[in-house]
Amino acid sequence: MEKIVDDSLPHNSYYFEAQLIKDVVRFKNDEADKKVNDIKSAFEEMNDYIIKWVHEIKIPISVCELITGKIDDTDVAEQLIVEYTRINFFINQVLYTSRASSYSEDLQINEISIENMIKKVVKRNATLFISRNINLELGNIHYDVLSDEKWLSYILDQLINNACKYVTRGGKINIYAKEDFKSINLYVKDNGIGVQEKDINRIFDRGFTGENGRALSKSTGMGLYLSKKMAHKLNHDIYVKSEEGNGTEFAICFYKLSDYSKVTKM
Repeated sequence: MEKIVDDSLPHNSYYFEAQLIKDVVRFKNDEADKKVNDIKSAFEEMNDYIIKWVHEIKIPISVCELITGKIDDTDVAEQLIVEYTRINFFINQVLYTSRASSYSEDLQINEISIENMIKKVVKRNATLFISRNINLELGNIHYDVLSDEKWLSYILDQLINNACKYVTRGGKINIYAKEDFKSINLYVKDNGIGVQEKDINRIFDRGFTGENGRALSKSTGMGLYLSKKMAHKLNHDIYVKSEEGNGTEFAICFYKLSDYSKVTKM
């Protein structure tokens, strides 16, 4: 910034005015740099606190989960487990949101089994499937892709949790994959309430929930936004198709020829 401004000023040292202006510009640049560094330091401090808080809060939550196993009333225990699962989901969302600002330091690209990843995510969300009597159908998911395990897990968590949230009790979710000449595509499809046509192009916008989302739950509108943002950083893509009343289908596209070496350089 200082260089650009200085280049436009006279370089003759005999011009007192020019030297004075240069000194003022240099002073203001130093002042601006200090403010930026102070803000950056405060942000990093808050980010560090959030990450530590998330890890600390998980301990009492895990204790609460163990206590539910001692409750004699089965219905009450199941309700508590459902709420525990929701709390844990939102806590993880906070953790990954805080990590998103420094994703380049956090990425590890490896070959990942889609089948193993899906099984882990489904297991984490098992309470949602059971409590709402959701039927899960797994198609062919025997593929390996290049991705970051933690972030891909987060994205799948969001898509599956989103599907569970918007299907009616006794509904159905299909998860399957297909391969073509340039990509492997993983689909998460539900037969839920769907998305209104006027909302479909905004579904990945930051903070957007849509009318159907507001009607069913209090959503932050950050899950899908962050999922698409991180998918792009990983050289994946996410698409959505939906029709109100006829369900929603999300697709994660893993490109075979992506240059993953540039992911950590962004």
